[in-house]
Amino acid sequence: MTYRCPYCKQDLGPTPSAHCPKCGKIMRVPERDLTQRRRAKRRLLNRMDHEYKQKKAELQSALPPTLFRNPKFYFAIIVVLVLVGGSLFTATDQAVRKIGISPPMRALRHLDVLAEALGRYRFHTGQFPDREQGLAALVRDPQVPKWNGPYVNRLRSDPWETPFVYAPGTNGLPTLYSCGADKKPGTPDDLYADPARFDPGTAWTNGWVSADQRMSGVTILRRAPGK
Repeated sequence: MTYRCPYCKQDLGPTPSAHCPKCGKIMRVPERDLTQRRRAKRRLLNRMDHEYKQKKAELQSALPPTLFRNPKFYFAIIVVLVLVGGSLFTATDQAVRKIGISPPMRALRHLDVLAEALGRYRFHTGQFPDREQGLAALVRDPQVPKWNGPYVNRLRSDPWETPFVYAPGTNGLPTLYSCGADKKPGTPDDLYADPARFDPGTAWTNGWVSADQRMSGVTILRRAPGK
């Protein structure tokens, strides 16, 4: 193989230099072993393709031709797909439970629980806890007549590790809120309890069981006769 200057078309021979001897211009000289490397790469690709076809033929010959006409074969495939799908669904569901609920949503859920507990406290005692008793009255008996708690198992902080703020209200309902991500009361990111949650109705009173008698995660709808 011989080369020519791209500018003056001078014949440079099989081993050209970077400078054309006729026009003196600098050119890019191809690597001498470029052709050999291309050939080696092509041989490697051909060998890989041959090995792939050989392995494919071996796998096809290992399976009996009647296998694909056997209903049990397709049934086994369906079973495997169902098991794999169930595992993926379970893993996805667990992941969603862990990361799918944002901190504000968790705070609102806690506020709903506390508001309903306060409503049940008022149903039994006739009034909400005063400022001094606070939310602790839902967990420990504040020595108030007709107290039938505890109404929650324990008091939690909000998702930002700040205690929920509680104060008796002037319009009949108390103030209950989370300070939000900035952990400061009275700022725009405060999250307040739904006022409707303070009135839980009376359906829950059928077989009411205090929090210390309830199993975690179990809601008792009614108490069996004689118990």
